[in-house]
Amino acid sequence: MVDNVLILAGGSGTRLWPASLNESPKQFIKVKGEKSLLKLTVERALSLDVPGRIIIITLKSQLNDVLAECAEYADSGKITVLPEPASRNTAPAITAAAWWFKLGGKFPCTSLVLPADHLIEELDLFKKNTEEADSLARDGFLVTFGIPPEYPETGYGYIEKGKKHKKGFKVASFREKPDPKTAKKFVDDGNYFWNSGMFAFGMDVFLEEIRKYSPQISAAFGKIVKAPPPVIVNGIEIIMDSSEIETIYGSSPSISIDYAVMEKTLLSAMVEADFSWNDIGSWDQFETIIKNLGKGEMFEVEASDNIVFSDIPIALCDVKDLIVVIKNGKALICKKGSSQKVRDIRKLIEKDNRKDLL
Repeated sequence: MVDNVLILAGGSGTRLWPASLNESPKQFIKVKGEKSLLKLTVERALSLDVPGRIIIITLKSQLNDVLAECAEYADSGKITVLPEPASRNTAPAITAAAWWFKLGGKFPCTSLVLPADHLIEELDLFKKNTEEADSLARDGFLVTFGIPPEYPETGYGYIEKGKKHKKGFKVASFREKPDPKTAKKFVDDGNYFWNSGMFAFGMDVFLEEIRKYSPQISAAFGKIVKAPPPVIVNGIEIIMDSSEIETIYGSSPSISIDYAVMEKTLLSAMVEADFSWNDIGSWDQFETIIKNLGKGEMFEVEASDNIVFSDIPIALCDVKDLIVVIKNGKALICKKGSSQKVRDIRKLIEKDNRKDLL
């Protein structure tokens, strides 16, 4: 089993506006009773019973919310929070944690990287696939989890699997988000998988590949010669929090792990996921879990196949295939199949400098 788990909890969930806002992004949305996506991810990590740490990497502005969400898990003695002073995407976030392991003399070690906003069922299968990924990671690979595509999704990147290695595969190529025609070709081919954004690798191997392919990130974090002392808040450890780290982040480029390393390295491998997976990246995908949520009061007359997620009563007449979201005093209405355009709506709001709406 992997030694540690890194949970990436610094995203803004732009495509789930208005339920997901800058200061309360989608990982805090409750999807199962009183449990948020972040809580479910922490519980998933704890279920692996890793010998090391579960490090939640979040924005400093969200630190108090993360501490509140994780208070009930403090007794595990495994929860650590790394508060980022600025959003620099996933590659610097993972590098910060890897550098903390290095400075603490915790090499060699392997880590599983999980976004905080995914919904994963069948934990027994998740654990099995994690063990398979860890085996590949200990052979020196940077491992990603490929999701068998259920339909021609254009909102995900794709992974082309190559030659078999143990219970996984070497990666033949990474493909960007395709147009509909190309997505259908990928699905029909049977050799392409959705890129889940979950990874497993040795921290030392990851830092070496960062040095090779993203020297700006390596140079920035390489300036840290000693980790700042941790702070304990209600049983939860807070690490890498200092003015020096803030300066380091300011000098690091903002780039995803895919662009920084995975699409360039010669060490990429893939494990085919057996568990059910949903990254809830848009309101269309949210439909699969809406039944677990309190939708509020809804009244329909000759209306059907609509997604409603609202704080107030909603009445629908003679309409179908609509997505209606009323949260945080804001409303979104769009056709099913068009929810990827919510990101464009946010850009319009930003262009008008309406930060109060974000």
